[in-house]
Amino acid sequence: MKASMIIASRDFKGFFGTAMGWIAAFLIFLSAGIVFFIITSQLLMAKQGVDPVSDILQGLFSYLNYIYIFVVPVFTMRVMSDELASGVFRIQAGAPISSWEIVIGKFMGVMFYFSTIALLMLLYPAFVFLFAEPDVKVMATGWAGTVLHIGVLVSISLFVASLTKNSVIAYLGAAIFILLMLFSTFFPAAPDWYRRSLNLLELGSDFGKGMIKTSTVAIYFAFYGVFLFLSRLAIESKRWRF
Repeated sequence: MKASMIIASRDFKGFFGTAMGWIAAFLIFLSAGIVFFIITSQLLMAKQGVDPVSDILQGLFSYLNYIYIFVVPVFTMRVMSDELASGVFRIQAGAPISSWEIVIGKFMGVMFYFSTIALLMLLYPAFVFLFAEPDVKVMATGWAGTVLHIGVLVSISLFVASLTKNSVIAYLGAAIFILLMLFSTFFPAAPDWYRRSLNLLELGSDFGKGMIKTSTVAIYFAFYGVFLFLSRLAIESKRWRF
């Protein structure tokens, strides 16, 4: 576990030590601010009673779930595919650490970055507090749902990135894989359990309403387990080649 934390800390600091991390953060906050303004303006123009959580923040978090599909693979591409191509992974493969520690470290490093971004997003609820009294419980569960959603994207993207040294293929492969998985839930023949489990954009919708279902949390962690295990297998096969 110590090795995983060292890898995670190195990757996390590396994100904020390069322009990529700051540019991504800026774009996320810029787009979120625009959406926040649009949602608020539309509700006020319609002269509706505004619920600052269900009407504004839930819409904001839902929008960000779309954005993360295209942003997360950039970071998993960097910590996995780029290191496979540059030879950094060769050094890690020769170190006395397990493949699990490498995978968990990569996963945690990316999660630390996006959890920090999600935490800073609480500036929007803080702004809402100036004009209303939003439900803190709903805000907390909405934030937790966002982090769990990001975790699924990171685990899937990490697995795809562990298969190739080509950064472009890693990025496009992860984004396309996630989109295909989402689109497959709209097939008429798809069973209900399949639609509920694989539609990531709707899976955590209850979190935005202040509800936490153990079945939903179990599905999230099942995603983590499956794709991190597959990433570990891919990493292990590459270690044997060195």
